[in-house]
Amino acid sequence: MDAANGHADAARENNDGDRRLVRPPADWFVLLERVTAEIAALLDNRRTWRDLQARGTALESEAAGTDNGWLAELYHRDAALGIRRMVDGDRRTGSFKRLLQKMAEEPRFLTEAWFLGDSTGAHHEDLAAAFREQADPLRFGHLNPAVPRADLAALSDRTAGIKCWVDQHITHAQLDPHSTQPPPSDIDAALDLLAELLEKYTSLLRPGGADLPGADGLTPGT
Repeated sequence: MDAANGHADAARENNDGDRRLVRPPADWFVLLERVTAEIAALLDNRRTWRDLQARGTALESEAAGTDNGWLAELYHRDAALGIRRMVDGDRRTGSFKRLLQKMAEEPRFLTEAWFLGDSTGAHHEDLAAAFREQADPLRFGHLNPAVPRADLAALSDRTAGIKCWVDQHITHAQLDPHSTQPPPSDIDAALDLLAELLEKYTSLLRPGGADLPGADGLTPGT
């Protein structure tokens, strides 16, 4: 069964005439798992770097010493590369951009009914309010495609300079580069946005936590 048929089957009526609960496609959870690991590693590296700076074993500017400047250069190049991976639009990649694109293309597979699950009472009301605020402000009953599109636009804007620099100076030896190395503040801003968006889409795709069955019986995070 190909992916298109598998997705269509999520909303197809079964032989008893009962409509199945629409579930997000399994590949969304695969992408979420991948970007979670990538972003967690980037944030962990940043914590280590900041700890080194706080303890005085790394410098805040290259003017204070060649060796420490070299270490700072390594950290920021690695962070820029990691950020670049998360905004890669190639369909063969497991990037945050691909996850947001897929969700914008097929928003009806993230429904409020699936998100609410078997919740009841106050918890049900809290979940419903959270879904409407984060995913469905116009009350479609499913993800508004404008939401992931807006988040993708914000992410693309925040990372444009980083992506351009990586493309011209790291992944390719461009003969006529026009970009300059992004300052540490740009790296931090991009990481902050990635962390914020990861928290948002994790809450949308794993409303019941890591043990909640996902699409097609897939358990998110496995």
